[in-house]
Amino acid sequence: MRSSLKPLLLAVFCSLCSPVSVAATPDLPALLAKNPAIFDFKISPDGQHLAAKLVHEDNIALVFFDRPTMKMLNSVKMGGDGQVGEYHWVNNERVIFKLTQTDPWQQEPQYFGELYGVNIDGSKRGLLFGYRAGEQQVGSNFKAREARRAWAEFIDVVPDENNRILIKSTPMTFDGAAVPEVLAMDIFSGKFVSRGRLPVSQGEVKTGPDGRPRVVAGLNSKYETEVYIREAGSTSNDWQPFPAQQYGGTFTPVAVTKDNKALYVLDNRDKSQTGLHKLDLTSGKFSEVYVDPLVDVSEVITTTDQRAVYGLKVDDGRPSYLLLTSEYDEAKVFKDLLATFPGENVNITSRTADGKQWVVFVSSDVNPGTYYLYDHEKVSLAKLSDTKPHLAGVNLAPMEPVSFAAADGYKIHGYLTKAPQQSAEKPLVVLVHGGPHFVRDQWSFNSEVQFLALSGYNVLQVNYRGSGGYGQLHQQAGFKEWGGLIQQDIIDGTRWAVAQGHAKAGNICLMGASFGGYSAVQAATMAPDLYKCGVAVAGVYDLALMKVSGDTPDAYYGKAFLEKVHGNDPAQLAQFSPVQQVAKLKADLLIMHGERDERAPIEHAKRLKAALDKAGKPYQWLVFNDETHGFYSETNQTIYLKNVQDFLAKQLKR
Repeated sequence: MRSSLKPLLLAVFCSLCSPVSVAATPDLPALLAKNPAIFDFKISPDGQHLAAKLVHEDNIALVFFDRPTMKMLNSVKMGGDGQVGEYHWVNNERVIFKLTQTDPWQQEPQYFGELYGVNIDGSKRGLLFGYRAGEQQVGSNFKAREARRAWAEFIDVVPDENNRILIKSTPMTFDGAAVPEVLAMDIFSGKFVSRGRLPVSQGEVKTGPDGRPRVVAGLNSKYETEVYIREAGSTSNDWQPFPAQQYGGTFTPVAVTKDNKALYVLDNRDKSQTGLHKLDLTSGKFSEVYVDPLVDVSEVITTTDQRAVYGLKVDDGRPSYLLLTSEYDEAKVFKDLLATFPGENVNITSRTADGKQWVVFVSSDVNPGTYYLYDHEKVSLAKLSDTKPHLAGVNLAPMEPVSFAAADGYKIHGYLTKAPQQSAEKPLVVLVHGGPHFVRDQWSFNSEVQFLALSGYNVLQVNYRGSGGYGQLHQQAGFKEWGGLIQQDIIDGTRWAVAQGHAKAGNICLMGASFGGYSAVQAATMAPDLYKCGVAVAGVYDLALMKVSGDTPDAYYGKAFLEKVHGNDPAQLAQFSPVQQVAKLKADLLIMHGERDERAPIEHAKRLKAALDKAGKPYQWLVFNDETHGFYSETNQTIYLKNVQDFLAKQLKR
């Protein structure tokens, strides 16, 4: 085994998409809104075939290739409103995928629980599971089967000796409170056998090496984690609760070991940061594998059989990887891949059953992503495709990790992306991430960041208190502080950028979607002289309305979640609601929203509009009648970025 793959030839199997030349003054909105050409490559268990998704006219199809020659063998495009969602190889010739749907009045595909199967030659295709499975399927060689009004989720896609995979079937309810059932489903006929019900809703299941469910963790209606364990080899439904005092609040099962006696688990037990632990499933004893002092473990890298862990990823600024052992040959291969692509994100999308061939996805802040095929026997890499070849030749802007002290001395982390051509006016856009909880900004390719930087604006991203990824204490510090401490962190970050010479007060715009849209208005009311403008997309602007409207309060644990993050103080809800604070605004606003948004219903934008009208404040208004929470279609993305481009050009000095 060579110590590094650097000297190896990066051969190109095929030119799936040839690069597009970029004009001297490219149409940035169209360029950055353009969909990936081909993506989500996965290799068959025997390594003889590859599958990938292909986007054509906003429709996602599945394509199959002969791996040795890279000749395209077949494509699967669903008729009507059907699209290919998450997919898995379930044997050497067959793929099962989630069937998503688009409506004529809505661009973003929705998943309604259906599973579809097809062989690489297009045979034996048809609906296997879902509410329409009982219908005679036109163009299919499948007979009608039992319909089930339920949502299917994959648990274990390696078939047993009876050609059955394990899925989780959750009955369709409006709030998601129904208890799921585990089903063993035939990969050809769709017929299934019950393996019993789970003891908790919203549960994540991990199986033992015998293919039987062993551990489940989920959330109850009080927004509390519950963990249950079943005896090894048990065929009964006798789930035993694991004592709550023995685990933390982020318990996420990763893999049951090969001997069926232990579980690798991500948890924040006894510490703020979520790290990797090993749990003895008999004694209940935890042993710490790795906990980072600053950030949560963001990825766990397992062996091909998914029974052991050999690596971890953490995102403290730029991504870094920790190899836990050299016991496995796969760990040595991954180490060489990291040496071949230093400082980049390296992800394994799939491997053959014997572990000899891998599909690897490599990306960075200036690389939207490239797929490679690694051959372990030949010790070689072959490039499959770039996800966005139309960006070849574009001078993309690097993203730099930064940190600053907030007004109270608390250390905040974020990212600064500078425009390639710096202006004496130092125009800055503060791009606020959504959530605000459980998500964070990361070092990666970001179309909006690149669009803004290439348009001549420096871009600041802030992982304010309340963001995920930096431990529970950091996240919980933002609870009941949506319009207070969180916004102050964003404001303090902006002032830091001014002090460092990256911006000038009064020549700064706030921008964001969802919670970011909320912040684009709320922060501007708290520091009116600092910000010249705000771009608010799909935001919530009335917190009292959020408590009773939209899909969050209607969810199984939605009310408990809102109670935790907002509280019930009417005075604070009003203080933290932009619709109540617009009189303080000096910034001009660009408000954009999707008519069919269920997360932040259009009523939020309408109430903000009415408040601005009453206060005599200037704004621009754009509603997309075929979009939900954000903008999905390439056409609408282009319109969105074009409106941002025109608005910023009028508002900020360059």
